[in-house]
Amino acid sequence: MRLQRLDVRVKVAGFAAILVAMLVVTDPLGNALLLGLLLGVLAGAGTPLRGLWAMVQPLLLVIGLIVVVSMFTGAGLSRPGSDLALFRAWGVEASLGGLLVGLNFAVRILLMVVATYAFTISTPVDDLLAALAWARAPYWFSILVTTALAFVPTTGRRKDLIVEAQRARGARVRDTGPVGRLVAVVPIMVPLITTSIMLADNLAVAMTSRGYRASRGMTSMRDLRLRACDLVVLAGVAILLGTVLWLRFGLGLGVV
Repeated sequence: MRLQRLDVRVKVAGFAAILVAMLVVTDPLGNALLLGLLLGVLAGAGTPLRGLWAMVQPLLLVIGLIVVVSMFTGAGLSRPGSDLALFRAWGVEASLGGLLVGLNFAVRILLMVVATYAFTISTPVDDLLAALAWARAPYWFSILVTTALAFVPTTGRRKDLIVEAQRARGARVRDTGPVGRLVAVVPIMVPLITTSIMLADNLAVAMTSRGYRASRGMTSMRDLRLRACDLVVLAGVAILLGTVLWLRFGLGLGVV
């Protein structure tokens, strides 16, 4: 069953369950199992994963730095053997506990990225608006959230257009090295910020001309209804979260 067919409230509940399970588990192996389970569900549901690598690739350097820094600063855990020294560099020892902490942070980041990707790619903005209206959220908050989400892919597409335009004009937008990359960002960010401001201004004019703030509430094109498949998935999410909490707090597993 494809994620697009699920009720948006079920997807929100699943996203929240992943966050709770990710935070209560401090063992990188446990979070890695959650990550593998989530990827397996996405693959089984036929969710396209080609765009996932584009989200993960820019984070690889940051994730690597987190692991390296944690190796030298994350000692002192309650797990037996966590103070075991792995090696020594620059006069500081890298500990096993620090490595486990860093790996756990890295897997958490990946898990969060995958969960966010799955939610955004399978949830239209109209469904999210309907869910916020069902939750009696203020309509200005609903517009704020959905507009912010819609701006992300729009800004990405505009950035690609600006890069191609600057290349055609002979600008060096792919320089290597820290200084070269910093200089190459300038001909991209200046027009990107300018066009983003113009887009926001045009959006404000369009919303005003369509009667924004003319009424106290917000109407929906369709009513949200839970189907049998939604209830099954929701029950599965509840069972999974309950199992994680039982293993964590009942049996004391998933802790470093």
